[in-house]
Amino acid sequence: MIYEEMTKPTLEDFGRNGRIEEHAVLRMLENISCYHSDSLGYGAMDMERTHLAWILLEWKVKLVKGMTYGKQYRLSTWSRGKLSFCTTIRDFEIHDEDGALCVAASSKWTPVDTESKKLIRITDELLDIYGTETRACFEGDDLIRLKEPKAYDGEMPYRVRRNEIDLNGHVHNLCYLDFALEALPEEIYHTRDFHEIRISYRKEIAAGEKDILLKYRGEDGVYTVGVYGSDGKLRALIELK
Repeated sequence: MIYEEMTKPTLEDFGRNGRIEEHAVLRMLENISCYHSDSLGYGAMDMERTHLAWILLEWKVKLVKGMTYGKQYRLSTWSRGKLSFCTTIRDFEIHDEDGALCVAASSKWTPVDTESKKLIRITDELLDIYGTETRACFEGDDLIRLKEPKAYDGEMPYRVRRNEIDLNGHVHNLCYLDFALEALPEEIYHTRDFHEIRISYRKEIAAGEKDILLKYRGEDGVYTVGVYGSDGKLRALIELK
């Protein structure tokens, strides 16, 4: 089953250089994945009944063509089925009014029991509800986790804000991209023209955990940011290029 929605980027989705912000693109993708689950009765507002929450593990996003303020875009998403007994792949595309591909993306998710907090085995019944498609955005890509750099070029402390905590009681997925951009050197931040985003989530940052550390490394046009908790443990890796 391919699920589709139309959207129109708002003014706040664009930065000083006129390019759509990376955060805005990920928000569009995350929202349509939620709308798909909502339509099937397995969305965020259904968790009290289903006791199932989808936890995001990996992102791979390719920005193929720029998006323009005021234009309509068609978002589509679909499940590619099981990767392991407890992980599944979801792909995305964004097309403009002329049908040109603007964004291609793939993501890895796992279902978790909201009461026991344990991973849920993905059943054939659940796959049937979502309607698995064989079509893939990226050939031969199974979203292998990013590797932690052996060394970083610099680091900066960050204080988690209250508005970065989501309804599940931890830092929202999209905030990790914001953390990575904040850690970039000033000249890179303002002149960036990234065409690929990779995020590997390792462990959530819970409400009440205020002080984290952002570590940055740049090499050959690839910028890697590690997000570390107050316990010094890696919470996410973000790669921008």
